[in-house]
Amino acid sequence: MSIRDRFLALISAPAYALRRSKAGFLRLHVGVIVLCLVGTAYVAYRGKQEDFTLTHAALAVVCLLVAALMVWAEAHRYVVFHPLTTVVPEGTRDLAPEEKLFVRGSGTFEVSDMSRYLVEVPVVFWPTQLAEHILAAKVRAFNLLGVGVPSGEHGWWYIFLQPRRVIEIVPGELCFGLRLRPAVRVLHRTDKGHELLYLSCDTPQQLAVLLKELQGKMEAERARNEE
Repeated sequence: MSIRDRFLALISAPAYALRRSKAGFLRLHVGVIVLCLVGTAYVAYRGKQEDFTLTHAALAVVCLLVAALMVWAEAHRYVVFHPLTTVVPEGTRDLAPEEKLFVRGSGTFEVSDMSRYLVEVPVVFWPTQLAEHILAAKVRAFNLLGVGVPSGEHGWWYIFLQPRRVIEIVPGELCFGLRLRPAVRVLHRTDKGHELLYLSCDTPQQLAVLLKELQGKMEAERARNEE
């Protein structure tokens, strides 16, 4: 990835941490954006009163840049993903039903009637006997005196991925913070519309196993539909 992409990925990690955290009812990333905009207005006001200088200009630019980066990170769902041409090597093993892969996931996870967008959380991935896939994410909610991730989000969150709803599978690499990992992007349909799911792996070999499983089930489902 380019230096620009690595920088944006580095920004995404703290931006996501702020988005996940609350102080009372306020999401911290919203508070930072509002603070930056107020700071810009205040710097402009003081500059008008004191004759505008390079210091005023620099402070205004920094405030606007921080706010813009927060908005950018939110718009790009806090991940930097690049598609790559990846061919599953001959001899890559099959993933047995109920066999688990330990990866990292980014997407909309649910539990009961709640849903949360999570980024690069530890995920347990496994195929079921019915050829579907389950993704279970463990969320740890750090909260101190009401500031942090709400305690109600602690625990297991899930995605139930059905091959018949998978639209596209794209291998590539994903960067988040300082980590650059082989990954796959999955576009799938849900009851709420189309969703993107990212799964990143520890090694290219693990990605090959994951790709073979996902692509194999999707192709088998399409073949059945064409019969």
